[in-house]
Amino acid sequence: MRKLEISINDTIDNPEEIRPLIEEFERQQKTVVDIQIFDWDIAWTEIMKISLFRHGPVVSETGDTWMGSLAGQNSLRAFKKDEVDAIGGTEVFLGEMWQSCLDFDGENILAIPWLLDTYLVFYRRDLLEKAGVDAASAFATSENFMQTLEKLQQNGVRNPLAIPTGGNFLSIMHNASSYVWESGGDFISTDGRQVFFTNPSTLAGLRNYFELYRFLSPASQSMNDTACLNAFSDGETAITLRYPPSLHELKRGRWPKQLTDVVGMAAQPGIPFIGGSNLIIWKHIPPEQEKSALELIRYLTSTETMALLFQKTGLIPARLAALDQIESDPLYAPVVQSFKTGRAYKRIPMWGLVEDKLNKALNNIWQKIFSTPTPDIDRIILETLTPLEERLNITLSP
Repeated sequence: MRKLEISINDTIDNPEEIRPLIEEFERQQKTVVDIQIFDWDIAWTEIMKISLFRHGPVVSETGDTWMGSLAGQNSLRAFKKDEVDAIGGTEVFLGEMWQSCLDFDGENILAIPWLLDTYLVFYRRDLLEKAGVDAASAFATSENFMQTLEKLQQNGVRNPLAIPTGGNFLSIMHNASSYVWESGGDFISTDGRQVFFTNPSTLAGLRNYFELYRFLSPASQSMNDTACLNAFSDGETAITLRYPPSLHELKRGRWPKQLTDVVGMAAQPGIPFIGGSNLIIWKHIPPEQEKSALELIRYLTSTETMALLFQKTGLIPARLAALDQIESDPLYAPVVQSFKTGRAYKRIPMWGLVEDKLNKALNNIWQKIFSTPTPDIDRIILETLTPLEERLNITLSP
């Protein structure tokens, strides 16, 4: 019997739920699939080990923002046109995801889109109604969002907001991105040779983002994603930001009933961040395993498998036909809206470095704001990002 090794990341609370789907593939293809599950905290390190040492799984799930670094290392096996056609062709997947799947010439396809991610606004309908806020427009823009928070605060809500502001979690940068894009700014040039942290439009977006500090009570400061969700589900805060799998938990009745009855969802203000993951084949794959690897990717990205994976886990499929099935569920309307209007990061060779350094800097800005009684937002942003911009532009310049 043929054997194959794949690595996936623990995007869901129980990654074991994917095993029945893999077992069905094993029965169909008479292939034994060994699954390695990487915790997201160490997944990038493990992926880099595979890339550098050319050893380990022959198929892997990778974050879409990792693709620039991997493409630069020449460690990925390109997909031939007929192989992509056999999967359904490029047009059957969300178009925004393809930019992370190409090499830098835009000629070779190095990955196939698999899962989508974004952030949603989770809010208490009862508290918004009490404050006289129309939920239909409350989160349409960052300005509307700010006005909503002000009304909640004026109506005695002690903890209007809980968003990730602590730890080296990329959610800080993802949430800031929507504000930067809404203001017409960006973090980096199209060719990846210059960062724009102190560009006026970028600064305007970052200022709007960090102004949210006014609605973070001391109890809501320096929280990570999990702490924010716990504060919201425990009824301690009125609004939080969370990714789509939380809707799955809500739908399964795993949230307190008193919260389930009043929770509402909306797309993130501004231009929502679109992230996700792709499936790749490593260059070190033995020739005799290539056919099975391609069959596994075709199986995992099929409409039927993606629909089943969504039903089991709440993970959002990158295949449009499977995404269309989700759109019929009113609960997921904000999710689909986000993917229709959102943006993904640019694919550049050293994006991994920029992403890591910028996210740490944004975290540092939050901590400086929290430790200052009356913070000067503009000054703190410039003092933190100007030297980082200068260093990165030296590194990125040809």
